[in-house]
Amino acid sequence: MKTPDYLKPKSFSLNLTPMIDVVFLLIIFFIVSSNLIQQDISVPVDLPEAETAKVTGEPETRKMTINIPQSGTILVGTQLVDRNQLRELLIQQRQMGGEKMELRIRTNKSVPFGEIAPILVFAADCGIWNVSFAVTEKHSSVRQ
Repeated sequence: MKTPDYLKPKSFSLNLTPMIDVVFLLIIFFIVSSNLIQQDISVPVDLPEAETAKVTGEPETRKMTINIPQSGTILVGTQLVDRNQLRELLIQQRQMGGEKMELRIRTNKSVPFGEIAPILVFAADCGIWNVSFAVTEKHSSVRQ
């Protein structure tokens, strides 16, 4: 007598190909996004020191970083721009970011304020009021 087919043990196999594809896509995504995050702070700038600091930024806030190295040139991220291009970029970013637009300025401590003041005026003209300066924490040396 022949045994029925439903009583025979069946082989079981697991197809891992889709899972491997997803893992590789996630790896690529994180590599690319970490590169973009580092791009804003890749310009070497000797930041000024501050005794107090406040961490800013909300996750849903649109952010724009302006770098001003010792030479006084204006870089948005790593892209060199002049003052007219900067004004246009600020207008575009403000339109996309809305009320929660945040402007972060990273400047060398030797750059005079007269070079930074027009950027603040541009931001105010565009309606960007959330402006912060990147600084390093000043370590006070306490002697006893």
